[in-house]
Amino acid sequence: MIGPFEFVNNRRVLYGADRIDEIGGILKWYQKKKVFFNVFDKNAPQAQRIASQLEAEGIGYVLYDQVTTEPDLEMINGGRDLYIAEGCDCSIALGGGSVIDVTKAIGMLAVNGGNVEEYQMEGRQVTTVPPLFIAVPTTSGTGAEATKTAVVLNNHNGLKKSLYHTTMIADIVILDPTLTTALPRPITVATGMDALSHAVESYVSLNASPFSEMYGAASIELIDRYLATACAQPEDLEARGGMMLASYLGGCAITAGIGIAHIMAQPLGAMFHIPHGDACSIFLPVAMELNLDYATARYAKIAQFLHTYDGAKSDRENGLAAIEKVKALRAQVGAPDHLAPYIQEEPTESVLLDTIKRTTGHITCNPNPLSEELMLQAYAMAR
Repeated sequence: MIGPFEFVNNRRVLYGADRIDEIGGILKWYQKKKVFFNVFDKNAPQAQRIASQLEAEGIGYVLYDQVTTEPDLEMINGGRDLYIAEGCDCSIALGGGSVIDVTKAIGMLAVNGGNVEEYQMEGRQVTTVPPLFIAVPTTSGTGAEATKTAVVLNNHNGLKKSLYHTTMIADIVILDPTLTTALPRPITVATGMDALSHAVESYVSLNASPFSEMYGAASIELIDRYLATACAQPEDLEARGGMMLASYLGGCAITAGIGIAHIMAQPLGAMFHIPHGDACSIFLPVAMELNLDYATARYAKIAQFLHTYDGAKSDRENGLAAIEKVKALRAQVGAPDHLAPYIQEEPTESVLLDTIKRTTGHITCNPNPLSEELMLQAYAMAR
């Protein structure tokens, strides 16, 4: 029996080489006057390419290039102030998940008022629909362009915690694989493992729906087919396109909720200063092992998507094969497999548990019920 679920999608998705050249015409159709243009690198050729389109269409813009690390309060509050001061009526995010998440939050704050912390820590509600937002990812893994969530590091308490609303999702997404061919290998690896974590965790989530399962399955298959090639042959446009689609589909799938891999990776990534994708790489096989007996048939299906399924074997044996395939892929691309290199000072159990509980401890869709014991077990296995 299919239970109740909610699914949020972008209004429009454009995929293919050089699709960023359509941005100026899109904004002209919407009769937009001034763009808040959030970029990781304002001197990047693709940023100049979009800026030239805006100028050709007579559309004003203000560049914002303050997102140099994972999102924090200062980046967002500063961008909100600039958005309002410049009288912007729409936004473009050109960059990775951090740039996209920051832009989501800035657009929301620009018309809803207040500071990030009020929505992140105090439960303030979004009451006004944010202005038009176009997301143009330049990495393949975070899936931020497909989600309603912004993950933000709180500078005051050190927690990495989400804020979200259905209206914060990008209205239009441009998936242009030519934007990813110059990505450094470490970023390709980390974002690819992040995408795989989204797809796998959503597929076994207690909140999985026919929509999330469909997207998750497609994402896993694409990653299995293309991640290693994208890492080894960065100019391969087919592989880059496959990973860009995998990232987007994984972002769609994660609407079903995250599991113990992300429950651990998000807060501990902040604690130990681990890039998010690398933290997911460490915790994904751990999560699969801890959840296997609680979602055995689903992991057997995942073995099919990873092309390691054997019809003569039991669901549990196939689930174990899926775990080994993920570990093998992780090793093949050189993704990290344990926490030890990142830990400079061992946290106490109480500090560890408190950090997780205050950040992701409210999540209830992991197949193996979340408990202090499970958190400690996951940490010990990843250590």
